[in-house]
Amino acid sequence: MSHINDVTKKYVLLVSILVSFLVPYISSSVNIALPEIGKTFLLTSIFLGWITTSYLLVSAIFLIPFGKIADIYGKKKIITYGIVIFTLGSFLCALAPSGDILLISRIIQAVGSAMIFGNVYSLIASVYPQEEKGKVLSLSVGVAYVGLSLGPVLGGFLTEFFTWRAVFLFSVPFGLAAIMAILKLKGEWIESKDDKLCLSSTSVLALSLIGIMYGFSEITTTIGIFTLILGSVGIILFIWLQKKVKNPLIHPELLFDRIYIINNLTSLINYGPGIFTLFLLTLYLQSIRDLSPNQTGLLLCIQSIFIAIFSLSVGKLLESIRARYIAAIGMLLTAIGLTFLVFLGENTTLELIVVALAVIGSGYGLSASSSTQIAVDYVDNKFYGVSSATLNTMRVMGQMMGMGITLAVLNIFIGHAPLNPSNYALFIEGSKIPFLIFAVLCYVSIYGYFVMKRN
Repeated sequence: MSHINDVTKKYVLLVSILVSFLVPYISSSVNIALPEIGKTFLLTSIFLGWITTSYLLVSAIFLIPFGKIADIYGKKKIITYGIVIFTLGSFLCALAPSGDILLISRIIQAVGSAMIFGNVYSLIASVYPQEEKGKVLSLSVGVAYVGLSLGPVLGGFLTEFFTWRAVFLFSVPFGLAAIMAILKLKGEWIESKDDKLCLSSTSVLALSLIGIMYGFSEITTTIGIFTLILGSVGIILFIWLQKKVKNPLIHPELLFDRIYIINNLTSLINYGPGIFTLFLLTLYLQSIRDLSPNQTGLLLCIQSIFIAIFSLSVGKLLESIRARYIAAIGMLLTAIGLTFLVFLGENTTLELIVVALAVIGSGYGLSASSSTQIAVDYVDNKFYGVSSATLNTMRVMGQMMGMGITLAVLNIFIGHAPLNPSNYALFIEGSKIPFLIFAVLCYVSIYGYFVMKRN
């Protein structure tokens, strides 16, 4: 659109705030409800992991394709469909009569989430001028982490005093409000209407991610190792296809740009611990330390509170300090916090866990807004959709990779047995491995931000 008025900006801001709260809230609150969901349907820890992982996997598969589709057919249209599908998925989750139906409903949720988060930041970049963009992006990211902050608290409260189903029902009114808000938004934003979606690239990406995720979860079996290798080869094939096909999902101009690559890879690593940290600590605190869902939620919200604080305050810093330097500091803090959790034990003080979560949260808060700013600052307008979607895909893939490693470790240490006193020690020892792996990766990745310099 050539003319953007203040009313349009206000509705875009309102929609971005609603969806930026809604989707992260679900992500963090569901983790708190997992032990109770397991009791309701008699599920193993591996199946509970898939309730989280299936959501991440489907989101990772569809984020880039929906970013491309939005560039072709319109950002507002795809975001609207996404909010409707996500809200429907939430309602179905609340009504799920079995673990299998809940898993399917989570997949529906994930499709809607990909349609929303693959495009909401690029819509902001399309509507707001350069001098306002940084503040609005940091506000939206900050609200996302307010959702993450309140998720454990609300999830624990709703699960303990009502039922885990209330966790999903709570999100439905927010979805309906977002639908009404976006329907009032006039106009449409189409960046590449003559472009087309490459089905071959989409299929290769989807099958590759499925293979990698399944391979991680069944790493102790021959078929698991085989699918992990196939999935990895598929990612290489996907990259090669982007140079050969007429309508690539990711334009080669982006795919082989140094800043674009480094920003996405560091985001993948930085977001890796995001979900598995909450997943492992939820099981640890409720099963081993015997905390209630409400107590667990109040403790785990520390991480998200610090994320929200630093995300909301980083907007001013981005006006005077290079985004890559702020992101590097954030990565360092994340690495330090993960190092604390490597020493987790059966009698670890809750104060140490609180400090670790606060440090990790501070790191995420600094790096999230900074990497988002980098993603939209170094690309042409026509690439806003796919650049934003790719960054979100890498973040989700990082979370997916973290959960994949966690599921692999749990499979090795306790197998498909339910978590009980006989395997608590094995669970704790296994939990240390993902924390250690990503702490090392975060320390190494700091270097990437210092070579992220345009010639």
